[in-house]
Amino acid sequence: MKRFLIISLSVFALISCSVRKGFTPPVADRYSCFFIDSVLQHGLDHEALYTLLGNVKPMSSLINLSFPVANTDTSLKVSGEILTREKHGAYLDRIRMVQEAINHIQIPDIKVVMLPYAAPGSSGRRMIQISVLRISALDSLLKERENFFGQFGLVPGTDPAVVVNTVEFSDRYERLRGYGYLFGYPDYAVDFFVRAFQTHDRTKQFVERNFFQIPVYSADDGYFVYAYPKEAKPTAEVDSVLYYKAANVLEQYKKVRSNYLNPDSSVQAYKLLKDFNK
Repeated sequence: MKRFLIISLSVFALISCSVRKGFTPPVADRYSCFFIDSVLQHGLDHEALYTLLGNVKPMSSLINLSFPVANTDTSLKVSGEILTREKHGAYLDRIRMVQEAINHIQIPDIKVVMLPYAAPGSSGRRMIQISVLRISALDSLLKERENFFGQFGLVPGTDPAVVVNTVEFSDRYERLRGYGYLFGYPDYAVDFFVRAFQTHDRTKQFVERNFFQIPVYSADDGYFVYAYPKEAKPTAEVDSVLYYKAANVLEQYKKVRSNYLNPDSSVQAYKLLKDFNK
């Protein structure tokens, strides 16, 4: 249901960043300048717009990175020596570069976090998701859904990185429900999503469903989307309210986006967000 921008290591080797007119990099490092702007533009042009510029989604995914640092050797599970500097040092250095870059993103009420997936990918790769959270929306969600998040000791004021990592490493169904709430899906859609997975696990039969699509800047469907029961119909009270709330944010972004274009048509995303939040 979601499409992610996956950046391979070969891209990192080609990155260069010139200081763009009207854009002051948050750090002197040229890599950080390019990376921060590129990641934030990708988010603004996709569903993260509704976290970065609006209070529609408490959390959104920005990009996924993949590095060959995961342990797939069961004999090493009890060992403290999983990786070596000779073989894996370059990958760990690149992860550190990413972490240092996002640490310099300073936007009021916004927190960008790195989230290593609990399960390793194929061929020993570790997928690391970079996500963005609106802190005020997250706190409201933790309060509203304290009957779910409270079991983990998650309360308003908890560091967003702690929240997302707790959800990622939770039980399968709790993980699905936690992400459903964090990504801003309606309660009925979250309930259906969890039950559908549970039914599939039990019967091995796919549960038929429909999809509710909310447009983003780059496309009308395929990004901010959630499943709902095949026999159900979207309602004005829930789905339409969410749709038009998002539409207002999208319209606002369309109005200001052209004011922050570089000669190559890329967006001065960090400057846009800083100006928006002044």
